[in-house]
Amino acid sequence: MSFGSRLKELRIEKNTSQKQVAKDLGISITTISQYESDSRFPNEDMLKRLCRYYQISSDYLLELTDAKHAPLSKEEAKKKMMMSKQMDFICDLIDMIQPNNSKENSDNEN
Repeated sequence: MSFGSRLKELRIEKNTSQKQVAKDLGISITTISQYESDSRFPNEDMLKRLCRYYQISSDYLLELTDAKHAPLSKEEAKKKMMMSKQMDFICDLIDMIQPNNSKENSDNEN
């Protein structure tokens, strides 16, 4: 898939128009259209802005990978794993509390 095809696909996934993208990025609709048709390529600054706008890696737009997002750094992976463990712990606590709440509710009904 070409640069332009990927750009167009991202815009469609975001459910937005060329007009809106152009407005959001401060460029003309013609420029967006040219990017999407592969008749023009953005400069480095615009490439960065497009990546931020669509929240994707430049490697994806540049056809260096099919992964839209860059791999996590070790630090990011560690944070994500810690958050997952914390969420598991919280869910376990909730599970421990819920049976007590059910028992209390049935006691209150009597």
